[in-house]
Amino acid sequence: MRLQLKPKRSKRIDVREPDPVHIQRLTGISEILPILEHGQSYSAAAIAHLEPGFFELSKWFIAMHHDDFALCLISRSMTPCYIFTMGNADVLDCLLDATSLPGEAFITCQPDHLDTVERYYELDSHFLMRRMIVTRDSFTPMAEMATRLRPPHTKELNMLYESHTGHVFSPRQIRRGVYYGIWQDDRLIAVAGTHLISPTYGIAYVGNVLTHPAYRNQGMASICTSAVTADLFDSCTRVVLNVEPQNLPAIRAYCGLGYKDDCLIVEALGRRKSLVGVMIGNLWRKLGLSSEPEYEKRMEADG
Repeated sequence: MRLQLKPKRSKRIDVREPDPVHIQRLTGISEILPILEHGQSYSAAAIAHLEPGFFELSKWFIAMHHDDFALCLISRSMTPCYIFTMGNADVLDCLLDATSLPGEAFITCQPDHLDTVERYYELDSHFLMRRMIVTRDSFTPMAEMATRLRPPHTKELNMLYESHTGHVFSPRQIRRGVYYGIWQDDRLIAVAGTHLISPTYGIAYVGNVLTHPAYRNQGMASICTSAVTADLFDSCTRVVLNVEPQNLPAIRAYCGLGYKDDCLIVEALGRRKSLVGVMIGNLWRKLGLSSEPEYEKRMEADG
């Protein structure tokens, strides 16, 4: 059966149909990978969860209804737990309703999934992001160089991040990832790194791009991103990153490196609703009182 990502919602599923939604847990990589490969760029983080050390911490569920499907990954690879969804929004609703969901989660979903996700989670934040991808053939590296960061640089990295984003890195994260930075007067002023790397499946996810406000608009983020991307191509064939749709300077910079638009995704942080909250949300939906989702804006760190 050919699986497709369908951006438009189908008619609501009637659970009383003689052919109900079929839900099962997937336990084999050979079952999961072909599904994720239908949206390789969108699924980059999920594909990385097939790697040893991640797969053991992950649970995969699929729901099927006629030719429609929905997939859900729930992983303990990070704190809070990570949830990834793909497929048909209505089938996903049935899948989430039948699945034991974590109390708190960082969620990656398709834009048309947000309404469904909000039936189960109170979202503390949610952002619409533009997913871009580059391949070895399309990559155009910059001539300027950046310096590879190692675990001993963790203190300097955290000094840059803590003052502007509050994020804190561990030496283990630096050792397992790929990070490059630019220094001036013994001070780290720009950096780019990775969220996840999947050498087995040839895809990596660039992120944590940040330039000190006093040094922005000088191309330093592009230099660091170029260095990280070039390094990743030693083990991967595809590299993705996220950028806010309205951040045109960053988009132009990434396009200059050979990155191209692929899809829109939503990143959200949520807390599980109580059973009463879910019931109220379902009632509102049935009465047609639920509103269209509004996406929050944030200041991009990769200026």
